[in-house]
Amino acid sequence: MPGRQTIHLYCMCWNDERMLPHFFRHYDPIVDRYFVFESGSTDRSMALLEKHGRVSVSDFDISGDSFVEAARQLCDTVWQNSLADWVIIVDIDEHLYHPNLPGYLERCSSQGVTAIEACGYEMVSDHFPSSASKPLCELVTNGVRSAGHDKLCILNPREVTATNYGSGRHEAQPTGEVVWPPCKEVLLLHYKQLGVDYAIARSAELGQRLRARDLEERWGVQWTWNAAEVAAKWQELQAAAGPVPGLGILRNMDPREYAQEERIAEESGLVDNKWYLATYPDVEAAGADPLSHYCIYGWKEGRQPNFYFDPQWYCTHYPALHTGGRNPLCDYVVRGEKEGAWPSPLFNTNWYRTQHELSVEESPLRHYLHWYASGLVSPLPEFDVVEYCHSHPDILAAGMDPFEQYYKRDVEAAGERAD
Repeated sequence: MPGRQTIHLYCMCWNDERMLPHFFRHYDPIVDRYFVFESGSTDRSMALLEKHGRVSVSDFDISGDSFVEAARQLCDTVWQNSLADWVIIVDIDEHLYHPNLPGYLERCSSQGVTAIEACGYEMVSDHFPSSASKPLCELVTNGVRSAGHDKLCILNPREVTATNYGSGRHEAQPTGEVVWPPCKEVLLLHYKQLGVDYAIARSAELGQRLRARDLEERWGVQWTWNAAEVAAKWQELQAAAGPVPGLGILRNMDPREYAQEERIAEESGLVDNKWYLATYPDVEAAGADPLSHYCIYGWKEGRQPNFYFDPQWYCTHYPALHTGGRNPLCDYVVRGEKEGAWPSPLFNTNWYRTQHELSVEESPLRHYLHWYASGLVSPLPEFDVVEYCHSHPDILAAGMDPFEQYYKRDVEAAGERAD
């Protein structure tokens, strides 16, 4: 039975008979009471809900012109009168994972944490599991990191006053006494890609829920895809899927390490958001967050987080300072830079550290990225930044990086003329 703290779970249900056994198998050990908002299922969902001894069912009628907006409003309000220590707000195919979630929540309570955002993964399998003999997190352990599925899922209803979810409920602006944990230790395992047949069938079902405004705003647009498009997405995810931290062969990983690489990249200050979007317009066009995109996709695609860090060059020149399968920027931050490794031929780490009297714990590259617009710092001893800025005053006026502009205007241009 559930532990010392009371946990209530709030969710919606519609034709979820295939997923409900897995849902209860996963959450029953930790949840004291389920509050399910049912909207006219035509399968055996109601029978399964009524059979469960800890479920309270309420009707969820959609009277407006948007299913997505109705769902957002519901999830913003249904938990607000809860007297539980914690409430969980998820969809039935979203399973929150921590090796000891009750213990983690007790620790959060003792530390004053009141709101927890989970780290999202799209889980992928060849077929839908034939039984719920084990939790899905033991049966399906491969997935793809998806920052778009990060979600405020757990909160203290006595301290948080509002969630203020955005459309789709993967963004939130909570109010009240909101205190986040220092790092993400909870995973949100999204189980919609359980075999191509299930993915196609479930997408077609959910497409029936969309109303006029949903279509106009392109909310839930993925549910309007045809079978071929859904299958292509499933194949793409299957090809990209790998062991998820904390599950399967990685089950002994410390939860504090689940999002460690993203945290290292963020805290390093070496992901230049403005530069990244300007350099990769497809990322900006997709509306993606630069940091998340780089950490999840960009480094694997050979993209650079800033003008100076070239991952391919770094891995080639410092093989002993790189771990295979790991974001090279993280290796550079944790070890490479401290040992004097250059991020590319365009930045002399040790010279810069000495020139600006930086300690071994200070990052020369971060210092440069912060100060380049001053026109007083240079990445290489042979580049006279003061003289160059004097000759090109437009660069400083525009807040641009003098050396980057020199390299693009003069060095690269000279190479193109030689060709």
